[in-house]
Amino acid sequence: MSKDFQLIIGSPIDYEYLVVYIEVNGEDIGLVHMENGKDKMEFEFFKIEEKLSIDLNSLIEALIEAKKELLK
Repeated sequence: MSKDFQLIIGSPIDYEYLVVYIEVNGEDIGLVHMENGKDKMEFEFFKIEEKLSIDLNSLIEALIEAKKELLK
């Protein structure tokens, strides 16, 4: 399977911990953070102006990789 996503690790000032931004097929869709602890990670969607369809397997793979990055 080819990677249709890109992960970008960031440290925005309004988060205490690092976050991982997820871009799928060139579209920024949101970020993963662990502000509530490692066992309660959350995905925060960005506001998307128009309908966006994403391959489910690519999205799942991106979320799994983002979680791995935060747990390093």
